[in-house]
Amino acid sequence: MRQTTEDATQRTAFEDKIEQFLEYQKSYRSHSPLTIATYRCDLGQFCGWLNSRLGRLPEPAAISRELVMQWTVQLAGLASATVCRKISALSTFFGFLVDLGELDANPARRIPLPKRAGRIPSAISEDEAQQLIGAADSPFERAILLLMLTAGLRRSEVGAIRLEDMDLDNQALLVRGKGAKQRMVPLMPQTAEAILNYLAVRPAADQPYLFLSPQGRRLANDYLNRTLRRILARAGLGKRITPHMLRHTFATHLVRNGVDVRTVQELLGHADLETTANYLHSDTRAKESAVALIASLTG
Repeated sequence: MRQTTEDATQRTAFEDKIEQFLEYQKSYRSHSPLTIATYRCDLGQFCGWLNSRLGRLPEPAAISRELVMQWTVQLAGLASATVCRKISALSTFFGFLVDLGELDANPARRIPLPKRAGRIPSAISEDEAQQLIGAADSPFERAILLLMLTAGLRRSEVGAIRLEDMDLDNQALLVRGKGAKQRMVPLMPQTAEAILNYLAVRPAADQPYLFLSPQGRRLANDYLNRTLRRILARAGLGKRITPHMLRHTFATHLVRNGVDVRTVQELLGHADLETTANYLHSDTRAKESAVALIASLTG
């Protein structure tokens, strides 16, 4: 599955179609490098399984639904979300070939999926949030922390912010989300001020991105993880807090304070309202308040 010139001459028809699919997802669908890498990994594993089972890699048209089902059975033991992702990748790939007119039917379409356990999004408390903010000891750390906590940005979205995306006078930010989707989010005054303070000490570099490493390069996701771990160590909270938990905290506190779910959906950049609705299910405090309203039933 490597893309050297020598390997390209040795690829099978199946592998050629995978490369064509990946290029389509990258160039036409504008998917992120991480999404492309995940597709490559999942489809490569399917190819490896076919080779081990059949001793060869057949033409895509020779892949039957029965063969796909046999592949899914041997995925047992993996997390449900992982299995669903792999089946989805395979179905998307074969769907692409159907759209090109190279297959009559998608053998991975509507393959039964494992039941996924409902996960309650984790959030941190107001006290914990304030402790984290207090432990951010540089303009860089404070600006990043406040963007994730008060604007609900994903880790990748923080690293993708460009200087041109900010309107600090009007306290607004253009966020470049998943799948090349964009959304406008308002900034709290404290967050806008933190960004201004960071800009005053930002490394001088010919880079369009807001946040840069000390060497003047665009931030990698791992760098943001390490930054949060340093803040967490200083805060002394004694628990694991991830960038996504800060996003969960933003959403949970909005719901808890009566913001309607569609507004939360727009702020988070969720394509599916059902994803946002998870925050309604996770707000235990709101449920307790609701149940308290019927206390008169018991006298």
